[in-house]
Amino acid sequence: MSKVLRNDGRRHGDLVGNGKLPDGSYPLPSTAICMALVSLAIALGGGGTVNPQTEMVLQVATFLLTIPLLTIDSCKRGLANVPSAAWLLAWLVIVIPVIQLIPLPPSIWQKLPGREVEVQSLTLALSQQSWMPLTVAPARTFASLLAMISAVLVFLQVARLGERGRNWICAAVAMMGGASLLLGVLQLSHTGGLDWSLYSEFHYGYLVGFQANRNAETDVLQIALLAVGVLTAARLADGKHHAATWLGLAIAALAFLVGIFLAGSRAGIAIAPLTLFVLAVMLFPFVKPSPKAAWWAAGAVLALVVFGAATWQLPAVQKVADRFAIMRESRLDLWADTTRSIAEVWPVGSGVGTIVPMLETAERLARVDPSRPVRAHNDWLEWTLEGGLAGILVLFAIAFVLALALFTAIAALQKRDAKLRRAQVIFAVGVFALEALHAIVDYPMRSMSLAALTGIAAAFLMPIGAMQREMT
Repeated sequence: MSKVLRNDGRRHGDLVGNGKLPDGSYPLPSTAICMALVSLAIALGGGGTVNPQTEMVLQVATFLLTIPLLTIDSCKRGLANVPSAAWLLAWLVIVIPVIQLIPLPPSIWQKLPGREVEVQSLTLALSQQSWMPLTVAPARTFASLLAMISAVLVFLQVARLGERGRNWICAAVAMMGGASLLLGVLQLSHTGGLDWSLYSEFHYGYLVGFQANRNAETDVLQIALLAVGVLTAARLADGKHHAATWLGLAIAALAFLVGIFLAGSRAGIAIAPLTLFVLAVMLFPFVKPSPKAAWWAAGAVLALVVFGAATWQLPAVQKVADRFAIMRESRLDLWADTTRSIAEVWPVGSGVGTIVPMLETAERLARVDPSRPVRAHNDWLEWTLEGGLAGILVLFAIAFVLALALFTAIAALQKRDAKLRRAQVIFAVGVFALEALHAIVDYPMRSMSLAALTGIAAAFLMPIGAMQREMT
């Protein structure tokens, strides 16, 4: 018998107009695979440049999990076609490293800025007539391209999901955020005498969960908190009073906020109020002003203050607090070296993933120390160095496509009462705001986990696909 199905796989008779997940419901195989893609990205994508092993496993797993979504009919059920805007974004994301890997004749590449030393070296080796790509480190750029393709694959598949499927994605993000938080507790407690980290190099003594970097972990936890907000909106959308749901949200928010603090990222802690503001905007339509609600809110604030006062003297808390007293900021030196490197290779750029050799060359003798610079600690500066003028233009193009998608999504919300869809759009805006601000002093987009989560945010701005007919 033929039944009409939405692109999220629900029969019309099963629909709940407010978007709430009915009891006993479960995701379609296509949605479950997308959830697995997201979960693996969070669990295995946090190693960074110094811990590439898990990222290699993630890249292979992402490719393998994508195959059934493209080839097996039962796994494609509930998926719409990839929106044209999503295809455009995908190509924009990878076009710079692809172009940078194209071999160029010596008459071209030898005239590029910043290649003098390379020309001299090849001349001594009698290989000056070799064809070379635009990037100064092809292996690093190729590795970066593979990582970017993994995030793009997650983005494209999540963009095919409907409203309900995207809600399940939020469930996966929230659950993996909680799992990362629990893993971080084990890391701080050293249960069993173990470090409880997936990586050989990580920020020891801080709550890092599935990440090696405390800054990336605080972003994962804040995005997970926003995902909890979407799930809360789905639960509250029926207009009924859900005291247990509000209590669950309060507990989750407290847990994630504690985790964010214990991760020890100063910028992450500073950005946390913005995340709470986005969460408040997301859930404001469901708030019913009443004296009782006001008392509950006051009680929650008081409980948070009491909890903070009671735990302030704990060693783990004081360790984080002491970081705010650091007067010397090494990021300023890195920014100066990066800016000088940008001038050397402008307007062509050095190639995606080439920050390490560029910083090692540009490091001033007065600032040399035993540590090795691995990032510019400013993603905007680093991308300018890597992509040059073309990279900046592509970045503006990506921002334009995303802004157009956001305005289209907002316009669609004006035509119908879609509180869950509204929450998903606000989730996307919150993720972009969080990452854009943190990128000023760190490098969130260099984590495959955060790249995938940012891809999910972009996918949530894509239009919901048309209804599909399938045999059941």
